[in-house]
Amino acid sequence: MNSSQKTEKKENPRKKTVEQRRQDILEASLKIFAAKGYNGSTTAEIARTAGVAEGTIFRHFATKKDLLVAVLEPKVLEGLIQLDKNHSEDTPTEFFRHFLRNRLELIKVNNSLIRLMFTEASYHVEVREALFKGILGQGIFIIRPWFEKGVELGEFRALPFIPTMRSFMGMVMFYGLFGNVFLGLSPEETMEEAANHIFELFLHGLARCKEMK
Repeated sequence: MNSSQKTEKKENPRKKTVEQRRQDILEASLKIFAAKGYNGSTTAEIARTAGVAEGTIFRHFATKKDLLVAVLEPKVLEGLIQLDKNHSEDTPTEFFRHFLRNRLELIKVNNSLIRLMFTEASYHVEVREALFKGILGQGIFIIRPWFEKGVELGEFRALPFIPTMRSFMGMVMFYGLFGNVFLGLSPEETMEEAANHIFELFLHGLARCKEMK
C-alpha cells in the first residue's frame, strides 16, 4: 500500500455523512446498553466505540435517555408500521393474528434489547416516560383503530382498550421471554404454530361455548 492509499484510508472516516455518524452512534449504543444497561453505560464509552468525539453524540441526542429511546424505537416500531401498511385490507381478527406473530419474532430476534427496555423502564421513571411517549404511544396509535374496528364489526367484545391490550401483550411477552429462558419447554415447532396457539387462547379463552360469535 503506497502513502496516498494510506492517507485515503485514514481520511475516509472524515467523509462520513451526518446520517452515517448517527448510525455509528446508534450501533455503538446498542452494544453498550445491551452489555451494561442504562446506568452502567456512559456516553464517553459509546463515543469511543463509535469512533466519534463525545460532543458529537450530543449534537444528535440531547440526553442519554433520548439516545436509549432512539436505539429502541426502530426495533420496536418499524415492524409494526410495516405490518399496518402491508395488511391494511385484513379483517381486525386477521390483523391481530399477524400482529401477535410479529411481536413474537421481534422478541426472538431482539431478546436482550427487549429485556433491557423493560428492566430500565422498571427502575427509571424518566426512561419509562420517554419510552411511553416515544415508542408505546406510537404503537397504541397504530393498534387502537384496529381494535375499535373489530368492536364495530362485531368481531371483538366492547372491552376497554388498554386493559385488553395489556393482557394481550402480557401473553406475548411471557411466551416470548419464557421460551428464550427455558429452552425446550415450548411444544410448538414453529413461530406460526405458537402465534396461532396464543391467539386462539386469547380470542376464545378456555371456556367451552356452544356458539362463538
